[in-house]
Amino acid sequence: MPSKESVAIKERLTAEGFHHKWEHAGTIRQYIETLPPYPALSEEQEGLETRCFHSGSGLSMNYYISHGAMEQGTLVYVHGGAYIEEILPPHFAFAKQWTKRTGFTVIIPNYPTVPAIDAKKLTGLMREFYKYICTQTGRPVFLMGDSAGGALALDMAQSVKGTPLVPKGVILLSPWTDAATDNPQIAALAIPQRDVFLQPAGLGEVGRMYAGSLPMDDPVVSPLFGEMGALPRTVILVGTDDSLLPDARLLRDKLVRGGVDAEYWEYENMMHVWPLFPMPEAEEALERLHQWVACDGGQL
Repeated sequence: MPSKESVAIKERLTAEGFHHKWEHAGTIRQYIETLPPYPALSEEQEGLETRCFHSGSGLSMNYYISHGAMEQGTLVYVHGGAYIEEILPPHFAFAKQWTKRTGFTVIIPNYPTVPAIDAKKLTGLMREFYKYICTQTGRPVFLMGDSAGGALALDMAQSVKGTPLVPKGVILLSPWTDAATDNPQIAALAIPQRDVFLQPAGLGEVGRMYAGSLPMDDPVVSPLFGEMGALPRTVILVGTDDSLLPDARLLRDKLVRGGVDAEYWEYENMMHVWPLFPMPEAEEALERLHQWVACDGGQL
C-alpha cells in the first residue's frame, strides 16, 4: 500500500499536468524553447562550495560540493533532467541529505544541457571530470545518478572498467539507459497511463536530440547497450509506475549475465525518481542505500 504522502505527490503532479510536456515531440520541443540558455544556475548555493572544472576539450562547468563532516568517502552525484535541465532544488536537497545521513562528501556537476551539447561531447566531459575527481581525492569514489544522470553515471563507470579508477560502487535511481525509450513493454504494461512524471514519446525525442550524429543504440548515447562485465557493485532502484521500468529490468539482466555484483530494488506503485521526494518510501530507500554503501568496504 503506497503511503498517503506518495499518493498526494502523484495527485499534485497530475493536477499540475507535469507530464504533458512529454506527450509528444512537439510539446517537449516547445518546453525546451522556454528554458534559459546554459548555464542559468546561480554559482552560489547555500551550504555548498562551488568550483569550476575546465576540460581538455575546452568545455567547462561548475560543480558543487556538500562536505561531509565525518569524511566517510566521496560520492559523485549526477543529476537527472533528461539532459535538458540543470540541477534543480530537489537534487541539491537530496545531496545534502545524503551527506547528513552518511558523512560522505557529495560532488554534483552542473553539466551542459541539450541542445547546446550532444552525447559524444557530454560523455567525454563527464568521463574526464570523473578522472579529475579521482585524482583530487586520491582514491576511487562512488557514483550515483538519477534518470539521465543514471545513464551518465553508468557510462562513466563503463569507461574506466579494468583500471584503478573503477568506482567503489554505482547507484542508479530510475536510470534512463536507452535514449530511444521504445521498449514494447512500456505499452504492454500500460505504464504511460500511470506515469505522472514522464511519457516515452517526448523522452524519445529528447533522446534523438541528445544522440546527435550517433545511432540511438550506440553505448555512448544509450549505455544499456554497452559492455557490462567488470563493472563494480551496482544497485538499481525503480518504481512500477515509471516508464523506464522495462529498461531497468533489462539492465538488471545484463548486469547479472555480465557477472556483476548487482542488486535490483523494484518498488510497487512508485513513480520516477521517487527517492528525491518527501515520502516514507524515499526514507526507506535512502536507509537501504546507506546500508548498501557501508557494506563490503563502502566506508573509505
